[in-house]
Amino acid sequence: MKRVLIIEDEQDIVDIATIILEDEGYEVCSFSDFGEYEKRVNESGADLVLLDLNLQGYHGRDICKYIKGQEHLKQTSVVLMSANRDIQAIKEEAGADAYICKPFDLADFIQTVKTYINIQETPPKPVVYL
Repeated sequence: MKRVLIIEDEQDIVDIATIILEDEGYEVCSFSDFGEYEKRVNESGADLVLLDLNLQGYHGRDICKYIKGQEHLKQTSVVLMSANRDIQAIKEEAGADAYICKPFDLADFIQTVKTYINIQETPPKPVVYL
């Protein structure tokens, strides 16, 4: 089962996204205490991270740069979520894979998750007979 990590400080958004994603068959975990985000991201085993930009005392851009800068995490898809008008530029600067504008359209949200949760899958290695 694919796992989605939600890093968001608005509990209502976490609750809604969790319901939507669980209905789609994903395992969902989240956190809203960002003090040990490195440890939590490393332990999450996430296939996709949904990351808010404006977090209490932190900026999602920095968390995204951390994820994409770690050798063992850089293949993890990161989708930024924000109402910020500069989200496209921030996505590029942070190295995120995509972004979702808040408030988000349900169909767009699901399609973005489906697209980017599967991007890291590698095709099976071919069988070589000797």
